[in-house]
Amino acid sequence: MPELSCTIRRIGDYESRTEEYEIAFATGETRRRLQVQYQAARAFEINAALDAAVEAARSVIVEASPDLKGPTDEALARFSWRSIQYAKYEEGEPRTSTLDI
Repeated sequence: MPELSCTIRRIGDYESRTEEYEIAFATGETRRRLQVQYQAARAFEINAALDAAVEAARSVIVEASPDLKGPTDEALARFSWRSIQYAKYEEGEPRTSTLDI
């Protein structure tokens, strides 16, 4: 079963109320990078960041395996959010998570 990997590292000022992350999705040879930022107190900013992450993850999956339906957008959003939380306090150290697709 193919896997989607998500490598995240926090960038920017770690003491700031604005959280910034560099996210890289990959499956096989296909890769996508993006940067997101949000204030934790602003749900609409978090949702926009998660929407961008889902779009990037979906594009990686479709490009690598056009016939594969893959996980739902909700599952990709949960995966992205958990990956972000995993990297949140690592002060720039990249963290990688995987999801079976």
